[in-house]
Amino acid sequence: MSNTSLRILSALVMISVVSLAIWLSRYSVFVFIGAFSLIAVDEIVTNILKNRRWGVIYFISQLCFLIPFLSIILLWPSAAVFQSFIYLGVALNFILLWYLFFTDMDSDVFSRICSPFPFFSSLMVLLPMVSLIALLQFEDWRWLLIGLLVINFGMDTGAWFFGKNFGKHKLWRRVSPNKTIEGLFGGMLTAGLFGGLFWPFAFGQWSVALVILFCLLGGMSQMGDLVQSKVKRQCQIKDSSSLIPGHGGVYDRIDSLLFLTPFYALALNYFYIS
Repeated sequence: MSNTSLRILSALVMISVVSLAIWLSRYSVFVFIGAFSLIAVDEIVTNILKNRRWGVIYFISQLCFLIPFLSIILLWPSAAVFQSFIYLGVALNFILLWYLFFTDMDSDVFSRICSPFPFFSSLMVLLPMVSLIALLQFEDWRWLLIGLLVINFGMDTGAWFFGKNFGKHKLWRRVSPNKTIEGLFGGMLTAGLFGGLFWPFAFGQWSVALVILFCLLGGMSQMGDLVQSKVKRQCQIKDSSSLIPGHGGVYDRIDSLLFLTPFYALALNYFYIS
């Protein structure tokens, strides 16, 4: 089987699993998010930061994710708690943007900070995943989740199509050699188009401002991908793992979604009318 066929097959399996979880219930989505999060933390701690699996740092990292994640779902599922985590997730994203744009490629700042302090590795997954869980508190949670995936998918698809067919100018060669400026703007336009078509279908709302917002959210999705690319290059690895055939690891697949989700959840305060 060719690599392209393997990627397509793996993508179809992942789409099927996600679709089934959303169709079943909120609880199946909780389980799905929790399981994928634990795998992502595993990949960050062991494959990116080179800590020993089943060692002390590994268990602390997993517990630093699992305990607050379960506590929020089971003990404190309030709007105020979710809103606080959304703001913290946005703040973390700005820190990661600073890391992306203002640290040298030869720097070891990421591993130097995160490796000895497991809590930081857990936060990179916990804050955006709690922002994702916050979407489940809405009555239209299925549509809101699908809207998030549509924007993320639109960005990925548009960046691939425009980059492959029209890409001539490298976006950031040292961080991600295959990405182009044409791919970035094409992806943002596609995210705006997909979101602009989906939102009135799901919620009966449409405006130019909404389409612009979806374009910007698509751009944030791409920033998450660049952050992960820089992390992997600084840590000298190609993929976070080989768990998903043709796609790398779980963290490779959800990096842009992790970065996008807090911004999307925050934006719902201003443009979503229940």
